[in-house]
Amino acid sequence: MNEVLVPFTICVEAQVTADGVIQWSQTKQMTIVGASLCAEAFTGTPTGFNVDIQDDTVDCITAIAANTAKTAGTWLSKHWGGSNDPVHVAAGSVVEVDVNLVGGTSPTADFTLVIWALIGE
Repeated sequence: MNEVLVPFTICVEAQVTADGVIQWSQTKQMTIVGASLCAEAFTGTPTGFNVDIQDDTVDCITAIAANTAKTAGTWLSKHWGGSNDPVHVAAGSVVEVDVNLVGGTSPTADFTLVIWALIGE
C-alpha cells in the first residue's frame, strides 16, 4: 500500500453558520486520521463554534469544537492517539464542511481547519 499523509489546510474569514461552506470532489481514496480547528477571531460573541465533515452528504465527523479564539479543538483517530475510528472516503466522493455557530448576535468566525488524511491505494 502506498499512502501519503496530506494536510488539507482551509482558511476562512467572516463565516456565518452555513452548510457546504467548503466542498470538493475527492479524486483519490483517502482516510481521515486527524483534524484541527482554530478560530483566529469571532464577531457577535458566539457561545459555541464547531464544524462537521460530510462524505456524500452524510456526517462522518461531527462537532469539532473550538469555542475559544486562538485555542484549537481536535478530532483524532486511533492512528494519532485519539479514540475515534479513522474515516475512509472513497474516490469520487464529495467532501463537505459545515460551519455551526451558536448564540451571539450575527456571529461570524475567522478560522483555519486542517484535515490530515492518508491518500492513496
